[in-house]
Amino acid sequence: MGKRWRKYQVGKYRLGQLLGQAVVCWRDEKGPHRRRLGVHTEIEARAALDTWARNVTLLKERESKTIQDIWDAYKADREKDGKLIANFDYNWKALKPRFGTMEIGAITADVCRDYAAGRDGQGRSASTIWTELTRLRSCLNWAQKRRIISIAPYIWVPTKPDGRKRVMSVDEVLALISACKMPHLKLFVILAITTGGRSGAICQLQWIKIDYEAGTIDLRSTEKINPLTKRTHKGRAIVAMTAEARAALTEAQAGAITDYVIEWNGEPVKKIRKAFAAACDAAGLTGVTPHVLRHSVATWLDEDGIPIERISKLLGHRDPKTTRTIYSKPGVQVLRPAADVIDLRLRGKKAAK
Repeated sequence: MGKRWRKYQVGKYRLGQLLGQAVVCWRDEKGPHRRRLGVHTEIEARAALDTWARNVTLLKERESKTIQDIWDAYKADREKDGKLIANFDYNWKALKPRFGTMEIGAITADVCRDYAAGRDGQGRSASTIWTELTRLRSCLNWAQKRRIISIAPYIWVPTKPDGRKRVMSVDEVLALISACKMPHLKLFVILAITTGGRSGAICQLQWIKIDYEAGTIDLRSTEKINPLTKRTHKGRAIVAMTAEARAALTEAQAGAITDYVIEWNGEPVKKIRKAFAAACDAAGLTGVTPHVLRHSVATWLDEDGIPIERISKLLGHRDPKTTRTIYSKPGVQVLRPAADVIDLRLRGKKAAK
C-alpha cells in the first residue's frame, strides 16, 4: 500500500485516494459524491483538484446567469457588429416577462410551448411568435459559442409560417393615398407603390438622386459601411420614374427645405410607421404595413406577366429566387387559365361519352 497523501481541500471538495488513483469527494443535499481525477501522484492530484474546483465554480456561475444577463450581452455584441437592434428591443419586450429572470436550466420545450400559447391567446400572429422564440434561440446559441454558458438549452419553436400574403388592390392603394393628410406621408406612399422600394430606402432618398431628365429615381445607398462591423446594404436599384411619381416629386420639391425627399417640419423623416398606421385606420385597411406596398408591387407586376428577372432588378434583389419565393404572390386570377384547361379536358371527356 502506497503512502497516504496529506489532507488537501478546496472549499467543500476534498482530495482522496481510491485504488491508487486520486478522487475528489464532497457532500451536498443529495448525499456524498466521489469522482476520479485521472491522476496517481499527490502533486498531480492537488493540481487536478484545484482545476476541478475552479471549473465547477465557473460552471455554476455560467448556469446561474439569467436570460436577462445573457440577452444584455448578446444585444451589446450585435450592436457592435452594426446590427439594427430596434427589433431586438421589441422582441425582448415580449420575452422578458416570461424569460427575463429564468436561469438557463429552467428553460424546457414545454416552457416555450406555454409561452407560444400565451402569446397566441393575446392575439399575436404565428409569425410574431416564431420570430420571438427564434430570437431567443439565437441569443442562447450565441452565448454557447462564446462560452458564456456551457450548453444552450433546446428552444422549441413553432413551424415557420408562410410569408406575407397580404396584397393590396388598386382601390385600396388609392384609398390609402386619399387618407394621407400629411403631404410627406402621401409622397411616401406614392413613391413606395411606384418604385417598390423599401421603407428605409425611400426615407433616405435625397433630391440629388432624382433625375427628371432621365426619368429615374436612384434608391441606392451612398452610406459607407464601417469595415469593423458586419453590416451590409440591402439591395436597392435605380428605377424608372412613373408619371404619378414625377407629379408628386415636382410638387414636393417646390417647397422642400432639406436635402431629403421625405421631410416633415424641416427635418428628414427616419420612420414612417406610426403615421402610416394612422392613415390605414382612416382608410379602413387592416394588415397593411409599408412593406405590404412592396409586396403588392411585385404581385401586380407578376400578375401582368412581367418576367421575374425584371421584377427582381426593380426590387434590388441579387437573386430572382428571392423575388419568386418571398415577394411574388400571384392572385387566383393568374391561375384561371390553368383552371380553364382542366375544365375543358373534363368537358371534352364527358362529350365523348
